[in-house]
Amino acid sequence: MGEEPFHFKFTTSGGKYHLKAGDGNLTAYGGLVAWDHFIARTGVFDSLAASYPIARTSPNATPVKDILSAFTLNCLVGGERFAHMRRLQDDQAVARICGVAKKRLCGEDTFRRLCAGLTREQARDWMAGAEQTVYQALPSSSIADWDSTVNTKYGHQEDTAVGYNPHKPGRRSLHPLVCSIAGTRLALHMEWGKGNTVSATNWMEAMEKVWSHPLARQRIKLNRGDIGFGQEKIIAWHEERDERTPRPNFLFKLKLTKNVKRAIQRADWPDWQGCPTESFTQIAELELQLSGWSAKRRVVVSRTLKPINPAVQDEFWGLSEETIHAYVTDLSVGQAEGFQVVELYRQRGDAENVFDELKNQWGFAGFSSQNAVVSETAARMLLLVYNLSTMFTRVLKNRNGHSEAITSRYELLLIPGKIVKTGREKTIVLSVGKRLETLLRAAYARLHEWLSQTAPQLILYPGKPPPWTLFNLQEHPLTTPNCGF
Repeated sequence: MGEEPFHFKFTTSGGKYHLKAGDGNLTAYGGLVAWDHFIARTGVFDSLAASYPIARTSPNATPVKDILSAFTLNCLVGGERFAHMRRLQDDQAVARICGVAKKRLCGEDTFRRLCAGLTREQARDWMAGAEQTVYQALPSSSIADWDSTVNTKYGHQEDTAVGYNPHKPGRRSLHPLVCSIAGTRLALHMEWGKGNTVSATNWMEAMEKVWSHPLARQRIKLNRGDIGFGQEKIIAWHEERDERTPRPNFLFKLKLTKNVKRAIQRADWPDWQGCPTESFTQIAELELQLSGWSAKRRVVVSRTLKPINPAVQDEFWGLSEETIHAYVTDLSVGQAEGFQVVELYRQRGDAENVFDELKNQWGFAGFSSQNAVVSETAARMLLLVYNLSTMFTRVLKNRNGHSEAITSRYELLLIPGKIVKTGREKTIVLSVGKRLETLLRAAYARLHEWLSQTAPQLILYPGKPPPWTLFNLQEHPLTTPNCGF
């Protein structure tokens, strides 16, 4: 219409509207202002950028911090591929909020090029200090849940191999091992695994890295895992008692091998605690030394008689099915009785929700590259962003429960806003209704209060210059009534 380069008229149910293009500083991610303030106070990405191990000599090179910021924002808003960076590239308001030097977020290839020149050891050492920021948020008595996941890959990426893959049998995959902290949804550590490895393959290396940190030794009291971890070498590691660095207790599920089944069958009737009633669980305790074990160990067995579903009986007279589980632990009876051991293991189910959220809402199985160093570094960066976002969300929402990304993104990040500049003062006007305004007012007040109490400290880590900026969570932990865990 007329001489306008972009001007259309449409008739909608609400009447006639003119549609024009504008160049105003608008963004759909107005909630990033609070996020960037939070990240700036932690200093994690500033220190990560300053410690990049390769000297960058080109005057036109994109600053490392800008590259990390672009990748972080891609993860934060739901990106699952490097190519998804294009969603934010033309959002100039986001670039201004995050202080990007070129006033435009960098492209999808910059992170790949940043990591491609690193060796595997350089990349891991570079990320180690930033990954350890989450140790400051550990509860005083933490349970470490260990599990691995299968990340199916398509193509010929480095480190992929054909191994156990229940969803795509015969397809190449990766098999990372992750340690999560029960009740917090924090992913404490990741050990990179090829597709033809199993859960326990890299556990010793992973645990030694975790246990080398003084806060982990102080706060992790129990390691918990499924049948992949009930092996002699893993159990023996826990039993190596050292007065200076005592090992944590362990609780692992046992595979029902022939020897385990025979031991359960030998249990006398009085050994079973509880009534043999349908749908109820009975508990028995055994002392076993299986083939390959170096000593006798406490084994707790649970059995439950399942009720029959008459609608699916194959025979006229069906038989009830009995489910049996066995657990090996070094917890004494004084620390946990048999039924408490069973309940303690059942609580491990929440660790599966960490993988579910990481893979379905954070793209943990994405960000693939033919270069394994790029893929691994991207996965480590994503876990770092996930952990920081978990803490950020808990502070803002002031609740003990975890809020998954599919919910928190819409409540705290996807808020339309406009940048207004008056003199030297920059303001972002958020387009929100009364309900969301009330929620955000209380959330941002909590964020200001929490950050004022947890002023950043400089803590030196050996061999990792410059010093990392961390929260002072010793005096003001996230376990306070107002903020979360």
